[in-house]
Amino acid sequence: MTSRSMLPRAVLCYYADDPARRPHCALTAEVAFGPVALCGPCARSRSTLGKGIAAAPLPPGPALDVLDWVAEAALAASQAGRRLAAAVTRARSRGCTWAQIAARLGVTRQAAQQRYRHRPARRNES
Repeated sequence: MTSRSMLPRAVLCYYADDPARRPHCALTAEVAFGPVALCGPCARSRSTLGKGIAAAPLPPGPALDVLDWVAEAALAASQAGRRLAAAVTRARSRGCTWAQIAARLGVTRQAAQQRYRHRPARRNES
């Protein structure tokens, strides 16, 4: 039996994450210009990206399953959220103030506290 993770994966086009910029992206890359992989429509509409670099065709692979991509992105977001919460908890345990943490997150002190305080406030909290 083969697990799903052992199956070949689609190679994402460089512009797959940017639907506003490239609405006609086919998502699955077909060629590479150096380290940048592009689908057919994006390769045809590129301006200077990869000019002077010969296109290297990518081996045929599976098409991108957009629902799998949704699930993978949701899992990555969940994992990133847990990692961020752990980092905030560690920063607090090492004496960082809510104001310092908030500055790194780009939010207000109150927003950081409301989002990441999991237990009653300790005395002398900033």
